[in-house]
Amino acid sequence: MVQLLGLALASWLLSSKTPPSRAAEIQTMATDLVQRQDEATMRGDLHALHQVLLPNSKISEQVGKKAMQRSAYMQDWARARKIQFDSVTVHVRIDRARWVSPDEVKVAAADQARYGYHHLTGNESRAWFGLGVMHRYVFEEDKGRWYIKDDTFIDPLNQDTRLKGAAVPAVIQVKPESRTERPPNGGAARALEYAKTYCGAAPGCGHNNRYNPHYADFNWNGGDCSNFISQVLRAGGFAETSQWSWNTEDDGTAAWVNATRLAQYLRRSGRVSLYASGTLPEILKPGAAGQTALDQLRPGDLIGYFETGRVVHFAVVAGFDPDGYPVVMSHSADRYREPWDLGWDRTTRFLLYHVHYPAQPMKAEPIW
Repeated sequence: MVQLLGLALASWLLSSKTPPSRAAEIQTMATDLVQRQDEATMRGDLHALHQVLLPNSKISEQVGKKAMQRSAYMQDWARARKIQFDSVTVHVRIDRARWVSPDEVKVAAADQARYGYHHLTGNESRAWFGLGVMHRYVFEEDKGRWYIKDDTFIDPLNQDTRLKGAAVPAVIQVKPESRTERPPNGGAARALEYAKTYCGAAPGCGHNNRYNPHYADFNWNGGDCSNFISQVLRAGGFAETSQWSWNTEDDGTAAWVNATRLAQYLRRSGRVSLYASGTLPEILKPGAAGQTALDQLRPGDLIGYFETGRVVHFAVVAGFDPDGYPVVMSHSADRYREPWDLGWDRTTRFLLYHVHYPAQPMKAEPIW
């Protein structure tokens, strides 16, 4: 199925190149429309959202419906976590465009959004995170105005967004307490420097917001989160093995590219320790010393996201925001210091791993 999606994307983009005279027009138009779309979605402003969607179109009607589902989730999550979204600033990176007609263009692009927020508890310091999402847009001009006709993308907020109260934990709300973030060293520092450099399209990421070209990009072919986390761990000093490695054929072993298999390998190899797992209320239950499992996270540790009987996603802990809330980096979608549970719901089980980084990079082991 994912291979068919990749083939469909390739077919969708095959066409003549964008006329040079219209390239700047597309950039300006796309950035304006997506900025307004994202801002309307963040604030739950249905009227503003309708201003950017093509009128009298069944396709754009579905785009609007999905946007409002995402909006409901974001507001629900923010209320439950006592967080206020303040702003969103968007840049659209256009990777490919195809003109269908003089008034319709298909665009493959990254929505690079920087979200500002603050906690309603704690010291209420302002913070921000970056989110980079790959989209396939269809823009259409009608009566001298451009609109979004269609919008297909890898949704980082697709967890039960149709259910009222999906983001609200069953028992407890998150009340992050101030943590002192100690700078990581050794393997964790190397891993996080790599993660920051190659976390992709999200604002805040390095390398001109591009992935490491040495590795394939699986965004449209099953997801790239495990591939990225494996790269992070390799940069942290772990040696590749016959079970966990990248090869020269633009592919990796199952344990390198698949979240469930990566989780299994890391535990068997002793490179990580699973020290807590459960739903949000469960991992926030204080222990004998008054600390929760979340309090024990360290920069460079891993969080696994478990749904429908399997691990479906991995992220690396980047540190904490000014109010002590854990933030992460990952691929699919690309995240830079995003609140660790944004995009997940009350059914998700979280797996918290301490990573045992080597002090010095390990010598390569034979790969059979």
